[in-house]
Amino acid sequence: MLVSLMVFTYESSSKEIKFNINDYFNGIQSIEAIFKQTIFSSENDVIDYSEGLFLLKKPDKIMWNFKEPSVKKILVSNQKISTYDKDLNQLLIIPISDQYQSSLANLLLRNNSLMSYYQVSSETLKENMYSVVLVKKESNILFIRMKITIVEMLLTEIKLWDNNGQYIEITFDNTILNSSLSDASFEFSIPNGTDVFDHT
Repeated sequence: MLVSLMVFTYESSSKEIKFNINDYFNGIQSIEAIFKQTIFSSENDVIDYSEGLFLLKKPDKIMWNFKEPSVKKILVSNQKISTYDKDLNQLLIIPISDQYQSSLANLLLRNNSLMSYYQVSSETLKENMYSVVLVKKESNILFIRMKITIVEMLLTEIKLWDNNGQYIEITFDNTILNSSLSDASFEFSIPNGTDVFDHT
């Protein structure tokens, strides 16, 4: 169960509910969800669309298992990022770099760093729904703005804007929090004949 997700404060005789995004992510040890990712241009035209399965297990494992429109796997584990592309028939393995520290994957895994790179710009709290907009603090961060939406205590949507006005919209469905994900869920067999480029 999630712990310490809501902080209650009282002003006058009314009760005001405040939601702390850092406390929320601190209460999550694993996520399993169906994701849909859409990349938009600065003119709001769709550049790319994909969907698949998203898995997260703290302290250091994330899997983006793309199933549509093509098969691709992106695995973060053991200080490495492995990207398998079925169409290209190749697996690329690279070490985690300094730039990764401010990436979405690392912010979800080590959410205490969230406020190191972003500051809260605005918050919206309605019944069963909370949204927070975060803006970058440093100039060398890939995404200048981020919006995270939680509905009924489940991570529902993340939007990320870059310096060029393009943005990525990721929605999550059938979300399961804090299930007992095994390490085996983050493993995959490399198909025979795959070109492996290991830069670690």
